[in-house]
Formats: sequence, C-alpha cells, structure tokens
Amino acid sequence: MTPLDDPTRLPSRDLMCIDCKSFYASVEAIRRGEYPLAAKNAVLSRAESRGGLILAASPLTKANYGVKLGTRYFEIRPDMDIQICSPHMQLYIEINYKINAIYRQFAADEDWYVYSIDESFIDVTRSHSLFGGNHAIATAIQDKVFAATGIITTVGIGQNPLLAKLALDNEAKVAPPWQASWGYADVPNKLWKIDQLTDFWSIGSKTAEKLMRMGIYTLRDLAHTPLSKLEHVFGVLGDALYYHAWGIDYSVISRRYTPHTTTHGFGNSQVLMRDYTTLRDCETVLSEIAGQVATRLRKAGVVAAVVAIGVGFSEPNTEGKTHWGAQVQIEPTDRTNAISRAVRYLFEQHWAGEPLRHVAVRVSKVSKPETAQLSIFETAEQDEAKDQLALTLDKIRAKLGYTAIFPASSKLDGGTAIARSGLVGGHAK
Repeated sequence: MTPLDDPTRLPSRDLMCIDCKSFYASVEAIRRGEYPLAAKNAVLSRAESRGGLILAASPLTKANYGVKLGTRYFEIRPDMDIQICSPHMQLYIEINYKINAIYRQFAADEDWYVYSIDESFIDVTRSHSLFGGNHAIATAIQDKVFAATGIITTVGIGQNPLLAKLALDNEAKVAPPWQASWGYADVPNKLWKIDQLTDFWSIGSKTAEKLMRMGIYTLRDLAHTPLSKLEHVFGVLGDALYYHAWGIDYSVISRRYTPHTTTHGFGNSQVLMRDYTTLRDCETVLSEIAGQVATRLRKAGVVAAVVAIGVGFSEPNTEGKTHWGAQVQIEPTDRTNAISRAVRYLFEQHWAGEPLRHVAVRVSKVSKPETAQLSIFETAEQDEAKDQLALTLDKIRAKLGYTAIFPASSKLDGGTAIARSGLVGGHAK
C-alpha cells in the first residue's frame, strides 16, 4: 500500500502557481522598450558598492553568463554584454498590484494568495463554469497580463499547491507556452526525477544533509522511507517530508492560518555598505534601527519586554565566528530611548571590535500595555508628555517622511536613516 493507492483520500483541487518571469529584469527591459526575453540586463542592488547584489537577471543573462540572484557586482566581467540597471521598487510594487488584480478576476479573494512579489497562487476549482478548463484559464491570464504590462507569466497547475509549485519550477519555466500540469499520476515520472533533494520545494541544504546521512539521496528514496523513521529524526517535519515526496499537500488556500498579531515580535535589520569599526558608528546605526522598531510597536499599540540584537562580521574573527546575538529583558515599553538604551548595553557588553557588515534589532514578548512604571525622577504629566511627543513625531514622519524631523545623530558618519528614507524595501523607488 502507498499513500496514492486510494484516490478518494487524496486532496484534489485545481491550483495554479503563477510566476512573473525574471520580474525585476523584465520590468527594466520594458521601461527601455525591449522585449523581456530578448534583453540582456541585470538589476543591481547598490551600484556604488562593488559588493552589491544582483536582484534579478534576464533569461539571456542567466543562460549566457550564469549571472543570477545573489551574484556579486564584482563577479560581472567587463566582457559580459550586460546592461546593469538600478532597481525601481515602487514601480515593481505598482506593476505587481496590477498583475494580481488580473489574477483576482479568475478566483474569489479567499482563493487567491500572494506568495512573493513575483509569484501568486490561485485556486480555480470554482471558476470553470465562468472561464473554462485549466488550460483556458492559464492562457487567458497570460494574455491579459502581457497585454496590460508586457510581463510574461509562467503557470504551474496541480491538484494541490505543492504539485502546482513543482510544475511551475521544474517544467513551466523551461519553455513556451510557459505552462505545465502535474497530477498524482506524474509523481513517479516527474516528481521523483527531480535531480537534487535541494531542488525540491521546502528541502534546504541542512535538511538535505540530514536525509543523506540517513541514506536518503533521492525523492524516491524519501517516499519509500518508513514514515516512523522520518518522524523519529525530524518530528512533525518528517510527516510533511514523507507526504510531500508522494506529491500530497493537504493545505487549502481559503483556510490559511492567520497568526495573532499580539504573539509575534518586531524587528528590522540592515546590510551595511562598508565596514563599521568604531563604537560611535556602530551604536549610531543600531540606535536608528531601534527607533524604527519602537515606531512599529507604537503603531501596533503594543509594548515589548525583550530586546535582542544581532551583528554579522565582514570576515570571520580570530575564533572563526562570523556573527553573534544577545538579548535582555526590560520593563515592557514602546519608547525609543528605552529600547536604544538596551541595544547599546547589549552591544557594549558583547562587541569585541570586529568590523560589522550586518546589524539587526528585534523585540519580542509583545503584549498590550496594561500598566506603566513611573520614574521617581519625573511626574506622571511629564511621562505622558513624552509619550505624546513620540506619537507626534511618528505622525509627522508618516506624513512627510523621516527627513522632516530626525535626531542629530543621524547626521553622523554611521547614520544611514537619512539616505535610506527614500528607499522602498531597502532599494531605490
């Protein structure tokens, strides 16, 4: 007996996973009047930095030069015929919104799920009486998106979200008409033929290493490993790995889980464009990030009782470490100065002078404010005035931008908030 032997027990709907082909690079090609599949371009995160990352590359750039997401600027040779483009994040967001509006014409909102800025799922099980079969719907979506934006979309079709995603990544993206359909009958000849474990959606390098230590080298091996053995090693994840290897995914888009907003934390991080080597520079940028986190707390109307920081080095230290993190418990607060004070304390306690290239601040143990701890050095009126001042500053910045009013420390060499205030998602608009 296998999990596929009884079709009546298998989830079976009509799911589509739709991807915008080389989205950022395609948008940049269209801006220049080029056909996306004929363009040879790449979108670079920071042109002023030799270590800038490629955010997207056109299909020809990938095929001809092996340039892809994550390639560093310094790896691009002068002989490569590639047009380097700066990102325009606001434009990408606007086009993404327009494209998803087209997807929503073919499914109810509860059957539509945005997976990333260039990829979405729709469940068209209830749409056939209006729009026809799966192929007809996929073709109509592709035509409408291309007519409205010039973007080429690829569509994976499956009986559940997993099969739709696998059909997209392993077949639909490869060649025109940019469509592929995978069902349970295709599991032995398509799913199990995926070359590497890490090429399978949801299996990362660490999970793959664990599986190989168990003698599992292929997806067929995984599917034929006793479920009890996988659960013993991986716990609940073992259950998911086993059924995914058989192409089974019980998730339903319309029943997706929405976490309670009061149970999570808030955090911001930043990749630095140069080595930060002085205490003043490091604490300046950390304080700015602490201020951003505090603003998010106030906007959500919550306070946090744990502050954590994490830093990444530009190169391994003498002990071979590349990063460290630390946290401290504080009185529940949403105040910038209190969170900044905790951040500086943690940094001064743990930093050994390593040059930094990545910094992060996160708060957790979040709750609704119930009581306030008053200081013996100020009155309740003064305390309330500070809270009102912080909210007023938040409103000014929300309306006019960060540069309308900011702390003088942001003008120091280590400050980045002013330069980043005009960015979207860390990149140019």
